[in-house]
Amino acid sequence: MADLPATQGVPVVRADFSDDSTWRRLMKEITAPTEEGFGADVEFVEDRTLAGLDAVAIAAGYRRAYPHQYRHPILFVVDAVAVSAPNHPLLVINLNARDSSGPFRTLPRQVQSIENNLSIANMDYFEFARSTGPDGVFRGF
Repeated sequence: MADLPATQGVPVVRADFSDDSTWRRLMKEITAPTEEGFGADVEFVEDRTLAGLDAVAIAAGYRRAYPHQYRHPILFVVDAVAVSAPNHPLLVINLNARDSSGPFRTLPRQVQSIENNLSIANMDYFEFARSTGPDGVFRGF
């Protein structure tokens, strides 16, 4: 079991350490305000224990313990796929004990939409998970 970092904002966990410049670029992209001026309430953390693990192993390492033990219903992971693939799709992991939807990927510019809507309970995780493309990546509504 991975330890969920204690953060005020939704965690964006770095699990791949192969490219520092891509990590910095992703942090900038995720935190850049939208055209409407909205920002993502996230905190960036590094977890070297996740290095080398695939998405299935990373997702399996986190219990679904929101809202009882976790402050946030989701977390985002910058893994090897996010670092190396075009468009850098981050892994989105469901932590909500009341939702059985599995992980999916999202473009970095969609982190704000997902985080904002889930944090205020405007939408549910499954709505984003079922709105991915054929490649499993959420690109927006």
